[in-house]
Amino acid sequence: MKEKSKYLKKSPCPECDSKDNLAWFDDGHAHCFGCGYQYQPNKKESKPFIPKKPMLNPFKKEKAVKPLISKDRIIYKALPKRGITKETCELYGYGLAEYNGQPVQVATYQDHTGKDVAQHLRFKDKKFIWLGDMTKIQLFGQRIWRQTNQSQVFCVVTEGELDCMAASQIQGNRFPVVSLPSGAQSASKYLVMNELWLAGHLRTVLCFDNDTAGNEAAIKATEVLAGVPVAIARLRDYKDANDMLVAGKGDELKDILWKAIPVKPEGIVDSADCWDEVTKKGADSICTYPWPQLNQMLRGIRKHEMNLITAGSGTGKSSLCRELCHHFLTRGLRVGYIALEESIQRTLQGIIAVDLSKPIHLDSSLAEEEELRESFDRLCSTHRLHLYDHFGSMDPDTLCQQIQYLAKVENVDVVFVDHISIVVSALLNDLDERRTLDVTVTKLRQIVEATGITLFLVSHLKRPEGRGHEEGTKVSLSHLRGSHSLAQLSSAVISASRNQQGDAAERSSLQLAVLKNRHCGSTGEADKLLYSDQSGRLSVPMF
Repeated sequence: MKEKSKYLKKSPCPECDSKDNLAWFDDGHAHCFGCGYQYQPNKKESKPFIPKKPMLNPFKKEKAVKPLISKDRIIYKALPKRGITKETCELYGYGLAEYNGQPVQVATYQDHTGKDVAQHLRFKDKKFIWLGDMTKIQLFGQRIWRQTNQSQVFCVVTEGELDCMAASQIQGNRFPVVSLPSGAQSASKYLVMNELWLAGHLRTVLCFDNDTAGNEAAIKATEVLAGVPVAIARLRDYKDANDMLVAGKGDELKDILWKAIPVKPEGIVDSADCWDEVTKKGADSICTYPWPQLNQMLRGIRKHEMNLITAGSGTGKSSLCRELCHHFLTRGLRVGYIALEESIQRTLQGIIAVDLSKPIHLDSSLAEEEELRESFDRLCSTHRLHLYDHFGSMDPDTLCQQIQYLAKVENVDVVFVDHISIVVSALLNDLDERRTLDVTVTKLRQIVEATGITLFLVSHLKRPEGRGHEEGTKVSLSHLRGSHSLAQLSSAVISASRNQQGDAAERSSLQLAVLKNRHCGSTGEADKLLYSDQSGRLSVPMF
């Protein structure tokens, strides 16, 4: 059995001009995976040979190329109805001819070498056809402006050849003006193909048709031309550049082109326009934390903050959230609470337990119904607390939608998500989990910035080496489970640790710490909270 040849490298194909489709093998043969061209080594010759008729790709449908109208059959003359002079037509290679017995206008296109490779024919009934090979064409008129000192001038791009010549003619044919080959629908494709040439100019002015397609194409072009200063010329009451020329508005068109201001990419602002940002409220605290040291270190909570609460399993993260929720409610804030590992019954009972200082979520007999009702009315009848009735993992996009609803419709100030890790718990592996968390946390941060809410995310920890967090090991940022985005995008990271295997005093003590503090930088240990079996509360001990 003949041994299979081994792949060595890729190189340009001499047949289809692809950059890397020609694969070479160790037995000397080569095959192009683009056009199907094959090279077989000739042992009698030291140099590779190219067959006159290369093998064609049987799966590629060859398109017949219609021959160009010869230059001697094209007449260059003025176009009076369009206001275009003979000199402009000659400059751009736009002439008159016959095709199949019909008069046509011919726009000749070149490739990057300056060779005529295609022609765009316009018939009297305004129908168009292409001759030649338009896969290699440049923008119409581009070959004229090769020698221009591009960095010192702007160039204009129009939708059609007639508009191109009109915009050039009103500037004395002294500045670069080019056209798209096939109107607005081809804008993104051909602008990207010629991005390097466009980028060499002071700016690129898009003078597209004043209609829906033209306007949309211009806006899209500003997005695809990354790194190119792009301006959009607004033609006001006229359809296109040629219409303005015919209407005797050439000077007005020139003024529009020259005064077109480059479109700023989204998000880029001039600081001179930002005085309102300096004086605008936003960095001030909207509420305190319930514990003095933590509050002193973080200086309260603020709008547009995403804060992370993290601790080991069974440490008391949910208890912390209920304490915070109750604190914010009693100070007039509107709160959204998404607890994915407990029912809304458990959540409500836990928050009311904090309000009554009685652990009714553990023992319902600790409070009379009347007492429960008073607490319920105090916390819930004001319509300031909104819960999400869902248990277990959920689609990240659904989570984002729920938070946006709470922020925009219910106008909440604070949202709790307990916990973010369960959102991706159904994924198959750690890599998928990390990637999904990255995307999800980024979206949540964007929601926080857009809506102004304060978001508290609860996150689990991965097990450290040696003693676990349930044995009192201090938490560090490196212990966060899943994505680094959790710490990177958070305004503050608050950890809690306790030794669940120690003596009674250690088991009931919860040490808070600030691991990250973007607002003022203060980090380290904060309050040590004591859990009371009688009240079910976490509080700073009085001694």
